[in-house]
Order: sequence, then C-alpha cells, then structure tokens
Amino acid sequence: MDWMDTARELADDPLVRWVVGEGVRGIARRVRRGRDSAAAHSEAGPATTAPDAEETEIPVTTMVEDGRTGGQLAEELLQGVGNEGMRAATRLLGAHRNGYWLRRLLEDEAELSVAADKPVIDRRGTHPSVDWDTIGLLMISRPGALKCSRSEMAMLEVAASLVSRCAVQLGEVVQAVDESELRLVLRALQETAYGEDTH
Repeated sequence: MDWMDTARELADDPLVRWVVGEGVRGIARRVRRGRDSAAAHSEAGPATTAPDAEETEIPVTTMVEDGRTGGQLAEELLQGVGNEGMRAATRLLGAHRNGYWLRRLLEDEAELSVAADKPVIDRRGTHPSVDWDTIGLLMISRPGALKCSRSEMAMLEVAASLVSRCAVQLGEVVQAVDESELRLVLRALQETAYGEDTH
C-alpha cells in the first residue's frame, strides 16, 4: 500500500475527518479573533460581545464611559484591600478592555446582586470593593446572568481563580483569549505570586 492509499483510507475515517475539521475551524477562529482584536479593544470603549453560530465573537453593544479608565476604577475598588490575589484580580479586570467587568459590576450591580442573592460590590467598609465570594457564587449558580463573550468569561474566570473562587482550565483560557489578554493574565499571575509590580 503506497502513501496515496493510506491518505485515502485516513480521509475516509470519520474520526480523522472530525479532528482535521476541528483543527481548521480552530485556526480560522483564532485568525478572525486576531484580525478583529484591534476593533474589539479600541479606545472607543469596551464592547459586549456574544458568540455567533461559529463561536466567533460579534459586537452587541458598547458600554457607557464615565471618564475613568479601567485602571482608575480598579484602584478605587482596591483602597484598603491588602490581599495580593484580590489586588491582582481587580487590576486584571481593570486592565481588560478598559475595565469592562468592573464597569459591568458597578453599572449592573443591582441586577447581578439579585441574581446572586448577595451584593457583588462589598460596601460594608470605608471603600467599596469587589465581593469575590459573590462573583464565584454567581459564576457557579447563575452563569446565565453574566451575558458575555467567551474571552470575557475567560478573563473573569482567571480573575476569580486568583482568589480561589473558580477553577480554571488553562487550555480553554488560552484558546479563548487573544495575545494582549494573555499578557494581562500572565502579569496578574506574576503579581499574585510576587506582589505588585510596576506597570
């Protein structure tokens, strides 16, 4: 049997066809994500996206900007917080898409708190902060309340995992995020392990 016969035999195998098809589709998704990355992360503001039939991300709506950067929002929510994991997780959400998740938590606070049956922003101290227990609970019990794209959910999962509120499959995270988001994740991991670095 020569190599052509072997190739034909493999081409007829349904498992081989499925594996090859999934590989090609995965490459196509990553190429599209990379091409659209600049638009999704533009200075026009963070966009809420949802997967279409091919699991690519398409813009749905743009959140209202209030003049504060994501980094500024993070620092406001970190006043009085000493835990390195919580600091790294909040900074990660502040850096991702100019504070997309922090804006969601603040702007949709009432709705998300009702869904979780607990406040998502802890306002008991002198300064508000992210209530990571509630975020973890919401992700487990009511993930449907967190309407978002695959990459946005991956970033929230990583942030929650830094404070031990969510288990993360790193392979799935790597497939869901783009290069700039992966750099943010790596920086957050380093900050959690070694303390705050100078950004």
